[in-house]
Amino acid sequence: MLSNILQFINKALIDLKINQQRILIAFHCENAVRHKAVDFFTASLADKNTLIISNELKNAIPPARAATKLGEEYELVIFDVPDTINPDALGVVSGVLCGGGCLLLILPEKTHWQNDYSLFKQHVDRVLKSAEGVYYFSDERAVSYSEYISPVQAIVPAATSVDSIQSYHPPYLSYDQQHAVQTIAHLLQNKSSVCCVLTSGRGRGKSSALGLLSAKILHNNEATILLTAPRLSVAGPVFYQLSQQCLEGASQKAGFVYKKSSLSFMAPDALLERLPAADVLLVDEAAVIPISMLKQLLLHYPRIVFSTTTHGYEGTGRGFVLKFYKLLDQLRAGWERLELHQPIRWSKNDPLEKCIERLLFLNLRPTESVEMPGALSDCQFTLINRETLTKSSAEQSAIFSLLVFAHYRTSPADFQYLLDSPDIRIYVLKYCQQVLAVLVVNQEGGFDSVLSGDIYRGERRPRGHLLAQTLCFHAGYESAACLRYARVMRIAVHPELQRRGLGSYLLQKVVEQEKALGLDIIGSSFSATPELADFWHKAGFSMLRMGFSRDHVTAAHSAVVGKALSSAGACVTRVLAEKFQRNLCSWINGSLADLSDEMKLYLAGLSVPGPGELSDQDWLDIRSFALFNRNYEACMPAIERWLHKMDLAQSTLSTLDREIIDSRMQMNHWADIVSTLNLSGKKAAIKQLRLALRHLLKSEKHQALRNVVCIGEYF
Repeated sequence: MLSNILQFINKALIDLKINQQRILIAFHCENAVRHKAVDFFTASLADKNTLIISNELKNAIPPARAATKLGEEYELVIFDVPDTINPDALGVVSGVLCGGGCLLLILPEKTHWQNDYSLFKQHVDRVLKSAEGVYYFSDERAVSYSEYISPVQAIVPAATSVDSIQSYHPPYLSYDQQHAVQTIAHLLQNKSSVCCVLTSGRGRGKSSALGLLSAKILHNNEATILLTAPRLSVAGPVFYQLSQQCLEGASQKAGFVYKKSSLSFMAPDALLERLPAADVLLVDEAAVIPISMLKQLLLHYPRIVFSTTTHGYEGTGRGFVLKFYKLLDQLRAGWERLELHQPIRWSKNDPLEKCIERLLFLNLRPTESVEMPGALSDCQFTLINRETLTKSSAEQSAIFSLLVFAHYRTSPADFQYLLDSPDIRIYVLKYCQQVLAVLVVNQEGGFDSVLSGDIYRGERRPRGHLLAQTLCFHAGYESAACLRYARVMRIAVHPELQRRGLGSYLLQKVVEQEKALGLDIIGSSFSATPELADFWHKAGFSMLRMGFSRDHVTAAHSAVVGKALSSAGACVTRVLAEKFQRNLCSWINGSLADLSDEMKLYLAGLSVPGPGELSDQDWLDIRSFALFNRNYEACMPAIERWLHKMDLAQSTLSTLDREIIDSRMQMNHWADIVSTLNLSGKKAAIKQLRLALRHLLKSEKHQALRNVVCIGEYF
């Protein structure tokens, strides 16, 4: 069969190159011969630029690292699927396959593939069977998955596009790209206030356009350009074009210098923190950056160019369009919008592009016209049967499109998880047969006491179970992982019906349903803003924890909220809410000092002064840090309260123990402690502090601590 596939690929690559279209060829392969199959193809097609994606095969890139290949081009991509498809990686590699190329999908052996109970695989199977340009090899012959079986030439129609009648010139790769760059450059040259938005699908040269625009600006002016994006790797095409167009320039770390001009890259959070001066700000993949951050950039920089992918694995661009355009109308009247339609790396109406869009849910759009019910109680509240969901394309599209438009980080892997995880429940509100709102719950926890104790001590970390683990390990409630949780992963309301109470009403109904199912706590984790925190507070949820590091994209700290559904849940949420409120002041002056002023003001309303004496929870935090592997920042308020009451001069501690304790009491930064005490790094400093506190506990043998834990067994 392999020789037949090779013959087919060779013919396909010749025929497809005529009009730069691409196809997908799939076949099943036994695990025992996968290596031989790939060796056969790579040896036989050695003249082709080939990329192999696999966790097992030699000379391959793991699916998790597929994004490192963005910006490169390949004629042949071999995608190995020994068991489960990585949909995000598949989306990435479909974008690096050049026009006239072939994506070879090696599927598990046929019996395993057909017998595997995976709703996502069933979805993949249905799409492949109906998609144009997909070919399946079975029983020694090639069969089109399409209803009509046709030769390769039949899927290569004559190319017709606006570029066939509108000319463009190097270095531009399409008329669209040339027009966009020249239009934006003209506006920047002649206006002191400019706001442009450049949108496109994948493979249209959007990031390259920003590079060509930057080169044009640097050539014509002495200018300072700032560039921001969710990741530096996203900006690769920008720096490539600068290096090609500004040959006298020099690349620097996250920057480019040309004569007296420069372009510098800054992550979104660092940019907002410093807000350096610039003649122009470029924002690539803006859809992945929260609109609250984009608003701040809009208010500060008068000349700004946004670009984003309108759909694809990079972000949820269409949801961005709806929300962000309204903001632009309010803040920057007369803003300009340009769009790139013509693909650059492959031809228009490419069959593989259409197939991947369907396969990975990249072409979703919510219903444009929906009706708001007269009363919320008129809505139909429903728990969705996921098997029914896979068979109803209309309902699936309605639900998934709302999830995409509501969240800036929805990926194809999220949909795979929704379809295949047994712990997922999907609730919807409907009115007149239309989906108005969606809420996704993930059931977590329910561990035995032994595993819960291991999680608390930092010795075990089971995959998933975010709420159960964070309340056990980070918030510090040893038996918390024994409880059963309903974690709200997403709440999505139709864009035309937001801020009308639908989300709150749906959440209320879900709380009632999850309580009836016997769960202990319903909660959620989210990037904390005063608006979101207030939404959960009004719904009766308590703040139980905040993360101590900021997300580099949102510049926000994560927050965890919870609401009790049982007596056991009430005990946990009460203790942790009181502990959080008592510790807030210490954290805001320390680990949470970089919170936004608005968030600090909101949290100030939650903070309460604690009693002077150490509580049982304080002693447990002290013990669990000193004796186990609890996080220092989480235990810091209790440790500091304890040390402030100690007379270290009377202790039997070593000089190093006293020095590191004194340094933390003086609120010295870890870097200063490392330098002063000549330690190897922060980890070594924390380890030394842990030992010092352990020695102090052992020497003091506090009766108060003995009343809480059997300390003697640990020494």
